[in-house]
Amino acid sequence: MKIKSVTIVGGGSAGWMTAALLSKYSNVKIILVESKKIKTIGVGESTLQKFNELLNRLELDDSEWMPKCKATYKTSIAFKNWREGQGERFQYPFGRYDLTNTYKSNAIEFFLLRAKFGKKLYPYEEFSRFVNHNTFIAEKSKIPINSDMNIGNFNLADDIAYHLDAELFGKYLRDEHCIPNGVIHKLTEIKDVILNSDGGISKLITVDNENIESDLYVDCTGFKSLLLEKYLNVPFYSFENELFNDSAIKANIKYNNIESEMSTYTDNVALNNGWCWNIPLWDRIGTGYVYSSKYTSQEKAENEFKQYLSKRFFKNKSKGFNSEVEEKVKFEHIKIKHGKHDVAWKKNCVAIGLSYGFLEPLESTGLLTSHQCAIVLCDTLVRRDSFVTQFDIDFFNNSTDAMMDTYKNFVLAHYTLSQRTDTAYWRDCLKVSTSKDSMNKIMKFDSSENDGLLYIAAGLGNNPLNEKYVLQQISNDKNVDKLHEQWQQHRKTIMKWVDNQPTHYQFLKDNIYSK
Repeated sequence: MKIKSVTIVGGGSAGWMTAALLSKYSNVKIILVESKKIKTIGVGESTLQKFNELLNRLELDDSEWMPKCKATYKTSIAFKNWREGQGERFQYPFGRYDLTNTYKSNAIEFFLLRAKFGKKLYPYEEFSRFVNHNTFIAEKSKIPINSDMNIGNFNLADDIAYHLDAELFGKYLRDEHCIPNGVIHKLTEIKDVILNSDGGISKLITVDNENIESDLYVDCTGFKSLLLEKYLNVPFYSFENELFNDSAIKANIKYNNIESEMSTYTDNVALNNGWCWNIPLWDRIGTGYVYSSKYTSQEKAENEFKQYLSKRFFKNKSKGFNSEVEEKVKFEHIKIKHGKHDVAWKKNCVAIGLSYGFLEPLESTGLLTSHQCAIVLCDTLVRRDSFVTQFDIDFFNNSTDAMMDTYKNFVLAHYTLSQRTDTAYWRDCLKVSTSKDSMNKIMKFDSSENDGLLYIAAGLGNNPLNEKYVLQQISNDKNVDKLHEQWQQHRKTIMKWVDNQPTHYQFLKDNIYSK
């Protein structure tokens, strides 16, 4: 079929990212129908490096869009209390591996050093520092203004992602790109969806009794999945038996000391029945507690979250929470629908974002799958000047299905590799099976590319070597002693270089928010 017109149902970041791409690269007529009443969820305010592909395609300049979206930079993802729950924190840094040999060789060298010199000098948190020096940049929340290839190879164009207000980003794309590019914006409600004889969508009827007809309909209605699920009856498959977290509480916190608290990493802190995110935006810290309602009630989860906030942001060291949390913090509860539909594209309807599927907020996969699916859809329409056959639909469905399964297995490994056994929630997480692909990568401790799974595995204490056996074999190995001396000296040099770089806040103030 030849697609000459597209109607996107639903705004938010998914709808406007799709509209921005299609309006820039395709020649189709685009209508976006957005309800005045529906509030966007807005929990996905952290991105991964693949977000740069979207920015590059839309030719967005950081100094232009970031201030309008309260955005900051992100160079890593941190995990605290995920291994033992005793205050340990390890990083999953962006960027390339810095040492010279193959990744497997570097990884093995680290564990050799750990075996001989012990966990005090080489705790599991040291792994990412050893193989990727950008870890030091993240831990100190710095953005380098100069790069020394002998010390660190940080590249601002490649080694960053972003923290942003996703709702503001959608509005920015709407006002600055979509509407100027000819997208027709309709603020109204869909009252009914009329199907044609072959089961596809014939037209949409609004509450104003307007008929909207297009060749292709894009469902960006979030968990509601109005078109794909409700009207086209595409089955939904839940991930509840693998990913337990089905609820979240979100809040915003004011900075106490913006320069020290504006980190360059998303901080994920494990609690009794899930984990908290902390996302530093320009004007506030976005935070929330993702948990499983199977293991705790909404009231107990909120109390646990308040205790966490009180201790971290309001300096209350007691076991309870103080009045400041009650007075200053507004809480919003969200139900998570985790899983995926059988297909994302059926007949003349394609779902982008939550309306197709969702995992959970960990690793920022919500925004990730949204913009990646939007990119695949854009490429599909542009490839043959909007001529689409069943081949294109099948390719899109296979791509999105594989993407969702890959990210699901990646997220799942965070839980199955943990060593926490202090609550029923964490004990049950350890019983879930891990995918064969993930197991092979972890056990071989090898990768042909920068695979974040190996940072997670090492940070959670997965050691590919038998330390006692290795220690016996290397007790007289002078090469290991030399490697130890070189690393300890190199580590000091790196830290000195990092200390001389500007803080994240200062860099943004001077380079992004200076206008």
